[in-house]
Amino acid sequence: MVYGYPALVAAINKRLYVNEKFEVESEIPIGCGMGSSAAYAVAVAAMRVGVSNRLVINEVAYEEEKKQHGNPSGVDNTICTYGGYLWYRKEVEGFKIVSEIKPERDFPHLLIHNTGKPDESTREMVEVVRKRKVNKILAKIEVVTRQLLEYLMGTRKIDLMAVIRENEKYLEEIGVVSEKTKTLIREIEKAGGAAKISGAGGRRGNSGIILMYHSDMNKLKDFVRKNGLDVFRVKLGEEGVRDERES
Repeated sequence: MVYGYPALVAAINKRLYVNEKFEVESEIPIGCGMGSSAAYAVAVAAMRVGVSNRLVINEVAYEEEKKQHGNPSGVDNTICTYGGYLWYRKEVEGFKIVSEIKPERDFPHLLIHNTGKPDESTREMVEVVRKRKVNKILAKIEVVTRQLLEYLMGTRKIDLMAVIRENEKYLEEIGVVSEKTKTLIREIEKAGGAAKISGAGGRRGNSGIILMYHSDMNKLKDFVRKNGLDVFRVKLGEEGVRDERES
């Protein structure tokens, strides 16, 4: 999140590779809310300063992200750098709170569906939110985010589907989810599941990546199959930047 509100983020098992000739090979969908530009910025920074200096890597990558997106939160480059699970909060420019989370319980399996690259850039979507009075909605999202944190830390039981649905409702109220994507998410909910967008979203056509969950994943898989959706499963809490030559 931006504007002083926290984000709970996790690295996934999709990677981007850069060699000494700065040639790129990527498993990450581009421009769809999965941090592909941040992964590239981190990989290039690591090539320049070495993977051991993560603080510098993150700072360099953040400066590159600002050139690309204008006023990013910095959360994408941070999770790409450090990996795992992080609690991230940008208070003001130049002051961010980042804390590693060591979960006491595993997050349930999620399926990822790419609705397609949004018409709007991340820079445009950030500007859309900036112009709207959304602090009350962002405060509600923070409550949901803290519930997820307590769930991971093993201090609270939650209805995960209800929490995901609530989060998506607030994102729709902010205005970062297209009608096309809302329609798909309503169908997932009718099938007994839950889904939410990931990333900056999109208003006109596609909204990028959506996260999909069902307490009975076989029912969600049936829905995916019947609707011909292209999905993949992700593993959360994966490693951040690394030197493949040392692995």
